[in-house]
Amino acid sequence: MGGLEPLQSRVKHNLHGDYISDLPDDLKQEIFLKLPIKDVVRTSILSSKWKDSWTSIPTLAFAQKSTDSKLIKLVDNVLMVHCGPILNFKLFLKHPCNEAMGRWMLILSRNGVRSFDLRYSGDEKCKIPSRFFSCVALEWVFMSCCIINAPRAFQGFKLLRMIALENFNLTGISIGNLVSCCPLLEKLGLHKFIHQGCLHIMAPNLIQLHLYGEFHDLCIETPKLTFGSIGLYSRNRDYKKSVAEKAGKESNITRVLGYLHNIQKLHVFDDFIDYLAMGPIPENPPTIFYELTEINVPLCCSVQDKIAAAFCLFKSAPNLKKLRIEFLYYGGEDQLPAQILSKLKATEGCLFKCLEIVNIVHVQNNVLLAKWMLEFAKLVLNTAPVLQKLNVINFEDATFFTKLECFPKLSKKAEIASVKNDKDWLIM
Repeated sequence: MGGLEPLQSRVKHNLHGDYISDLPDDLKQEIFLKLPIKDVVRTSILSSKWKDSWTSIPTLAFAQKSTDSKLIKLVDNVLMVHCGPILNFKLFLKHPCNEAMGRWMLILSRNGVRSFDLRYSGDEKCKIPSRFFSCVALEWVFMSCCIINAPRAFQGFKLLRMIALENFNLTGISIGNLVSCCPLLEKLGLHKFIHQGCLHIMAPNLIQLHLYGEFHDLCIETPKLTFGSIGLYSRNRDYKKSVAEKAGKESNITRVLGYLHNIQKLHVFDDFIDYLAMGPIPENPPTIFYELTEINVPLCCSVQDKIAAAFCLFKSAPNLKKLRIEFLYYGGEDQLPAQILSKLKATEGCLFKCLEIVNIVHVQNNVLLAKWMLEFAKLVLNTAPVLQKLNVINFEDATFFTKLECFPKLSKKAEIASVKNDKDWLIM
């Protein structure tokens, strides 16, 4: 309601006379932005002064609530009579409008569109024509469930600052070429995709990276990156074959993350920790991330290499303040307690010297997980001098917490709590 108060106040000033007809243009624009597009068009019947007012609105938003033909007709009619720039275009589809999409893109490219938002929820992917790449004024893009056909002569979006693609296929050019052709890009999100070979992300101004898909290898050249969320999903684990050639030469932690000198928050998901564990893992990491204060990582307690990779990350971040760990078990031997004890002896007093908050997440029902979680909690309580909170997520075992409270705490301020969820950690 707070957003409507200024609008209502300005309307009251026009009560003397025909206040609807005499509303200023900027106030009309505010009204249009709060209405569905069909109601926006209907405002033309209010008075002669309103007849064509809507045809110059800079933001057009369409949501498919009926048949394909009705939506296509509505979009066609609106674009046909619209005059002036179309800065923001939003389209929410349940069925593909592939043929119509081509002519809509042509009109948008001629009207200087800056923001393009396509949300598609159909069964088969929507086709994005190559004309989309002639929208050279684009600054913000979101597209989901689509096949994007890029022309090989694509010269880039020179003004683009944010692009997010979800459940997509890109043809004509590679993902790496698309990214590198956007010199001002600051935010990049790529979700649910398959990329053959090495995925090369080269973006000199990139600040935020969200990456979750299937790729064989990864190269990140983003010197300004402060937030990285990286998840690798691979049904056949093909990345193992591609990375095997580099095994024995250099750690993947160093090779892939070594250039992220300004990284502040790092979230790792699924098989990406397995990918980082490939190759030699140095006892003393050659790359130190002095700005890295937050890590979110899965810990497979039965795989020694993954444990070593996770601890290598911790040792690479001497100023780590927030840590979130999901405890997982995929079968195999009980590795974690022995690993923790050895790491404790080697790194006591320096591993978690700045750590303030720890979230230990229980995501699987397994009798061994409680022991592993307990050992790690003991390590943290023993070695974190400024610890404030140790939260155990989604786990309510009274015996577990009784044992936890008995462990000595290096930090006098440390508190232990049982929490149902920590969704806020996954939000930037």
